[in-house]
Amino acid sequence: MTKESIIIAAIRLFLRHGYKSVSLIDVANELGITKGGIYHYFASKEDLLRTALTFFFERFEAKYTDLLSDQKSIQEILQSLMVDDAFEEYSRELFGLDREICVDHVHFVIDIMQLFPDIQERIQRIQLWICEALARRIQTAVDNGELKSSLDSYALAATILATVNGQKSLGSQFRHPELRQRMMNNMWSLMNTSPNPVNTVLELSRY
Repeated sequence: MTKESIIIAAIRLFLRHGYKSVSLIDVANELGITKGGIYHYFASKEDLLRTALTFFFERFEAKYTDLLSDQKSIQEILQSLMVDDAFEEYSRELFGLDREICVDHVHFVIDIMQLFPDIQERIQRIQLWICEALARRIQTAVDNGELKSSLDSYALAATILATVNGQKSLGSQFRHPELRQRMMNNMWSLMNTSPNPVNTVLELSRY
């Protein structure tokens, strides 16, 4: 049993049930090993959490870096974040989560921030980095004439991230694919310089 296997199993359980509800015995049972097998690598549940968060953040930072590269248009970035839920799909693949389970990064992160103030500072730095990276990508699109020149790139980046995180917090009724597409279309219409800004991917119906 590798250290990475234990980390992935722990994150999977934390995302499913919350940090406080998961014990080291639960992690051991998930892997079919003894609790001692976990203590071989980690001194405590908190030690496992901190190592797991480093693993989690490093991979998600790399994913955001790839998403926000110049290879993708702003519309493609919005589609990935707001409609395709690219990071939830990435979590499912990386941590082996069933599709029926809602991957709620938002509440997981909030729980951790409340329990560990020092981790809260780290999470806030990462959130700031993501917002600034998205703002730079938006500003590049503004400078290139892809988006309206009047846009406040940082405020728009913060709005997009707040919308994405808010969808997860408001429940399944706000996560329907057609509604997500309509939200993305509205956002794009406010940003784009084209007189016909919305290139609708799906034929949408109101319900």
